[in-house]
Amino acid sequence: MARLKKLSIRYKQDNNTGFGNQTDNQGTRLFNKSGSFNVIQRGQPWYQRLNIFHELITIPWWKFTLLVMAAYIVLNSLFAGLYLSVGMDEIEGDKGLTFWEHFWDAFFFSAQTLTTVGYGRQNPIGFYANIISAIECLFGLMSFALMTGLLYSRFSRPVVKLLYSQNLIVAPYKQGKGLMFRIANRHKNQLIECEAEFMVTMDVLEEDKTYRRFFPLKLERAKINSLALSWTVVHPIDEHSPLHEVTLTDLIEADAEFLFLFKAFDDTYSQHVHTRYSYKAHEIIEQVKFASMYSRSNDGFSTVLHLDKIDDLVNMN
Repeated sequence: MARLKKLSIRYKQDNNTGFGNQTDNQGTRLFNKSGSFNVIQRGQPWYQRLNIFHELITIPWWKFTLLVMAAYIVLNSLFAGLYLSVGMDEIEGDKGLTFWEHFWDAFFFSAQTLTTVGYGRQNPIGFYANIISAIECLFGLMSFALMTGLLYSRFSRPVVKLLYSQNLIVAPYKQGKGLMFRIANRHKNQLIECEAEFMVTMDVLEEDKTYRRFFPLKLERAKINSLALSWTVVHPIDEHSPLHEVTLTDLIEADAEFLFLFKAFDDTYSQHVHTRYSYKAHEIIEQVKFASMYSRSNDGFSTVLHLDKIDDLVNMN
C-alpha cells in the first residue's frame, strides 16, 4: 500500500464514475460478471422497487418460458375451480364421472375459452358458467395483448453478447509490457464503430486514510471500425501508466478492480449497445501471451474465428 501513496498526485483521476471514494461501505467489486452494477437497493417498500415489465423483458429465456407456462397452468386451474364451484351441470358436454374427470374437463374447457379456440364439444349453458366464461374471455384477450408486447420487447431489445477472456494478462508489448484481455462477439450481428474505456479502481493511502480512487488506463487503441474478429484490448504499462512500477502484490493488497466499458453500433437493430465487465487483481496472469484464435478456412476463402480459443495462452518462460 505504501507504494501507492502518491498515485493520486502523479496520475489523473476519473471522478465521473458514479461511485464514491469510501472504502468501508462498498462491496468487493463494482461490476458483476454479467455487466450489471453490483448494487442492492434498500430503503423503499417492495412495491416501489418492483418493476414487473423490466423483470419480464430482462430475465433469461428459460425463466421467462417457465414463468409463462406456470401462469398459464395456474390461471386455467383457477377458472377450472370456479366452474367446478358453480357445478359442471352448467357446462354442456361434460362427460366426467369422478372429481378429477370433472376437473380436467373444466381445465381444458378453460384453456379453450382463455385462448378463444372453442372446439365446440363443451359450452356454458348456465347463467353463472356464462359469467365466468365471459370474464375469462376478457382475461384471455388481455393476456394475449400483454404477451405480444412482452415478446416484441424481448426480441426487439438489442443486447450485446461479448465473449471475454477469463483473465487479464501481462505480456510483452513493443519495447515494454502491457496489460491485456481479449473480447469477441459471440453473436452473428455486426458491431461497428466500437469504442472502449478502461480504468482501474483501487485503495490508495492518503494522509493516513484509505480512499477508493479511479484511474483511467490509456489504451493502445480505444476505437475500432468493427468487431469482426477478436479484439485484444491493450493498456501499455509505461511511465505514463498508473500501473508503472506497481507489482501484482500491490494491486491485490489495494483490492484493485479493472473496469471495462464497451459501446458499439448494432447494424441489425440500428441502435447503440452498451456493456460492461470487470476483472479483479487476482485474475491477472503474468509471463504469458494470447494464442491466435482465428485461421484460414479449408478452401482458403474465409477466415475462421475459433471462439473456444479465446482463453488459450502461450507460456513465455
